[in-house]
Amino acid sequence: MPARSIRSPRACCRSRSEKRPRPWPSSWRGARSTDSPCVGDDAEGRITESSAERPTAAAIGALLPRFTGQITQVPPRFSAVKIAGERAYDLARDGEVVDIAPRPVEIHRLELIETPDPDHAVLVAECGKGTYVRALARDLGRVLKCLGHVAALRRTAVGPFGEDVASSLDALQRICSGGDDVPARVALLPIEAGVAALPALRLSPGDAGRLARGQAVLLRGRDAPVIGGWVSVFSQGALIALAEVEKGEVRPRRIFNLPRG
Repeated sequence: MPARSIRSPRACCRSRSEKRPRPWPSSWRGARSTDSPCVGDDAEGRITESSAERPTAAAIGALLPRFTGQITQVPPRFSAVKIAGERAYDLARDGEVVDIAPRPVEIHRLELIETPDPDHAVLVAECGKGTYVRALARDLGRVLKCLGHVAALRRTAVGPFGEDVASSLDALQRICSGGDDVPARVALLPIEAGVAALPALRLSPGDAGRLARGQAVLLRGRDAPVIGGWVSVFSQGALIALAEVEKGEVRPRRIFNLPRG
């Protein structure tokens, strides 16, 4: 069956990313298995290749700088990438051979934590948007000739939100059911914490109302703030929306609350 390809030029990816909020960098902790046989990106599916190679911790550590910083990465076949309007994972499950073009991603940090046995290595990665950790493990395994794949994966942080500020599911369920779990209720962060790194734009109630109805607002006058890009919009002390500012025009992207009054 012929391969299907998707064109993914850098300029196209850049323009799309600028039209939506830039997510926080994510931190992941995962165990990469070098155990033979290999099934590609994770332990599910049909076995495709196997290898008896077992890299040392020194060999793994020496390779990590090559996969740190700005790199190009081919998403896994079983991913949500769209090809001719269809998801890659749907085409892969139907047995189609898909050719997905590489795309730029950024790995801020990639560190080897331990090698508990010859078949496993535990790594921590801090990466930007669009990064596939399964593909990272796949590519490391290919270079090391051990054909590694992800055996376990856990997201440990998204931007400033780490495990140290996380609430358990049981605590959240007690809060939702009206249970008196004061420590858990106090630990909950306000929605403003998610936009703390964005510039804050304060609008009058009238402009905030127009923005909440999906209308663009113009920043006029001598005292209008000189600002561009993504901003958090406040009115009367409350977070109203996320918006994008370009040439003095504020365009709403995400509405959180209707303005009071």
